[in-house]
Amino acid sequence: MAHTDTPTRPQWPGYRWPHLCDLTRALQAEPEWPQMDRWLAARFRERKAYGGKDRRFYSDRLFQLCRLAAVPVMLQQGYSPPESSNNRQPVWTADTLWLAFKAIPAVELWGWLVLLDGLDEQAPNELTDVAQRRAWLDRQRDDPGLQAARQGWLPGWQPWLDQRAAASHWSDSLAGHWLAMQMTRPPIWLRALPGKGAQAARSLHAAGLTVLDQAGDVLALAPDSPVTKTKAWDAGWVEIQDRASQRIVDAVAAEPGHRVWDVCAGGGGKAVALASWVGPAGEVLATDIRAHALQETERRAARQGFTNLRTQALDATRPDSVADLKAGVFDRVVIDAPCSGAGTWRRNPDSRWRLTEASLHTLQPIQDQLLAQASASVKVGGYLVYATCSWLVGENEDRVSQFLSEYPEFTLLSQSMVGAPDDDADTMFVAVMQRD
Repeated sequence: MAHTDTPTRPQWPGYRWPHLCDLTRALQAEPEWPQMDRWLAARFRERKAYGGKDRRFYSDRLFQLCRLAAVPVMLQQGYSPPESSNNRQPVWTADTLWLAFKAIPAVELWGWLVLLDGLDEQAPNELTDVAQRRAWLDRQRDDPGLQAARQGWLPGWQPWLDQRAAASHWSDSLAGHWLAMQMTRPPIWLRALPGKGAQAARSLHAAGLTVLDQAGDVLALAPDSPVTKTKAWDAGWVEIQDRASQRIVDAVAAEPGHRVWDVCAGGGGKAVALASWVGPAGEVLATDIRAHALQETERRAARQGFTNLRTQALDATRPDSVADLKAGVFDRVVIDAPCSGAGTWRRNPDSRWRLTEASLHTLQPIQDQLLAQASASVKVGGYLVYATCSWLVGENEDRVSQFLSEYPEFTLLSQSMVGAPDDDADTMFVAVMQRD
């Protein structure tokens, strides 16, 4: 009888094993865990023989591997320890896990995941010790490190979660709920044009899409819904924007006629939303160090018919780049700062394996520089809004506290996490400071 360690997943067709292992070896050849959606898109362009069902299967499986990467690594370490281990229990970090992951033959990585699915008979034929691996796996059921790994979690991250729970007053059960959410995909959240929510919902439903939730102009669709192929999308009634990101826009509290600077606009989700808030009499300046990202901002604004948004490529950490913007002329300055992306693990599970102390030490000075440079552009009485897509206190409350200690002309009005665990969404942070 097959063992069941996790809810049964779709079958593992044997004819796909060679291609799945080929993709896995290509992944293991990378210097670090790449951004999987972009990496897969590039690999599929190279492998044009894959059909649509093939691409979906390989994509689903590799994202599954992203979420559960620590599991086969830990099982392999115990089952077949390297000669250099001296039977010592390794201390797992994102860096050490990646090195161990790269060293495991692809067929053995997937063998462990098939066993976790309880589908031992579907293991690759090249795996000749399935029974022994099953016995080893069954003996590890109560191992706390393996249990954490099955939640996509490393024990070394626990102090960071404890900090977050204390700062946000999360109970143990709420923290556990948040942790469980990190292994599931959130819905596709949409922001409708003001007053278009109900019309968009009817149109999406008529197109055969499942509308999971609608509250005013905020809608949620089932994951993988082809929203960009609908009338509601073509008409510019809706824009994809995670619920947590929408709550950051709400916190900005822009008003008609306001001038707003979105400092790190990226693809422009927040900038375009803010353009709808300030109206024709207002203006949104969207900047980013990446000129190609601003092209997406321009495309989004044009699709929704906004002419009150302009873009400019610049590095906001450099004083000479923002010298012309330091006249205190903006009612709202929004900094969606570069960060670890730890709050997007549900959509980008690969990002958890790039979370290291070294990466945080690199990012925090940039976050501080952005706050220092952009704050001079805020009018007296205006708001400086600092946001990240991270749940780490070190990237959020600590940065705000550091800034306020150096710039006493700003007063903290509010700061909080938004999104998960309260919403079925990403996890983000937003702080609103007012210039006195």
